[in-house]
Amino acid sequence: MTSSATHPVDPSAEESLVDRVARISLLLGLLGPLGFLGWLQDVYWVFKIAEIFYLFFLFFFIPPGLVLLRGFWNRIYSVFRQVTGTGHGGTSLIGKNDPRAWIEFGYEPSPFKTLQMLALFVHPTIAIRGLFQTAGAIVAYLRHGGRLPRPETFESTVEYRPPFDDKWTVLNGSPDKQYSHSWFPPRQRYAYDFVITDDTGSTQDGGDGVESFYCFDEPIWAPADGTVVRAKDGHRDHHRTTGWIDPLQYRLAGNYVVIKHAENEYSFFAHLKQGSICVESGDHVKRGESIGRCGHSGNSSEPHLHFHVQDHSMPYIGAGLPIQFDAATNHPELQSNECTQTYIHCGQTVTHNMYD
Repeated sequence: MTSSATHPVDPSAEESLVDRVARISLLLGLLGPLGFLGWLQDVYWVFKIAEIFYLFFLFFFIPPGLVLLRGFWNRIYSVFRQVTGTGHGGTSLIGKNDPRAWIEFGYEPSPFKTLQMLALFVHPTIAIRGLFQTAGAIVAYLRHGGRLPRPETFESTVEYRPPFDDKWTVLNGSPDKQYSHSWFPPRQRYAYDFVITDDTGSTQDGGDGVESFYCFDEPIWAPADGTVVRAKDGHRDHHRTTGWIDPLQYRLAGNYVVIKHAENEYSFFAHLKQGSICVESGDHVKRGESIGRCGHSGNSSEPHLHFHVQDHSMPYIGAGLPIQFDAATNHPELQSNECTQTYIHCGQTVTHNMYD
């Protein structure tokens, strides 16, 4: 089964409009500096009119800004649904037709968690990192002239396997905008959050602490041959796992690794277990080689693996890349489990093709 059978990769009209507005506004805004000529010589006074084009930079920032505001609202509304118990089980803002509706993760509703979510927006680390992400998003748009990579325009030069063995579940992420991990910032546009679920869809065995989650301490593998360009360890795994965010976090990604696989193709692994990273900058890794273990470090509400591929080694200014995996995908409502090169989507289970 290919993922396109249940989630066709068909960018929406809204996405096309956002990209088009950003691109045109960028090009028109670049005409603004011509106004400088009008201040050099009076004979060139007519060029002062060009300064009005600076206003188009506002339109360049508005589309991603609206997406960011909508994401903020959805997050707040999700917390409200969790606290009032109107969401699906332990998930947030999941409707019965959502492909993730069968997943039950370890979120326990609490009014204090609502206050925590609001406090996160003024948390020093998150606020500062958020500014960096916004600035990096601007750079990413500029680097691509407003034309960010999309499934129908990007073709990877690398064959990627899932960064794990056995069967994992896609909690968040898809090349489709509707189910994207985060459409803004651009580097996380095609990111994934992976967990392990049991037959009931639960991500934990009912015990306490991080050890009760099936994915915690599971090995994480390099998805393709490459060279490690960054490896950061030393961040603690938060002891709370039921939706609380670590107030002492100082890196959103927690313990993370970045690997270069090809020119402009870098994989990014976040929230790894403290002390588990077994590679360092400059190391050459082979496809399927261990790089660390799944953890609960950084900005994480429960143990999981965050994974994405971007086009730059610097995390903040990269643009996310839509990639296909050499894997078998499935969904509880479907029976097929065919191994193939495919996009993967939230709600699916993913198994590495052990015969590659």
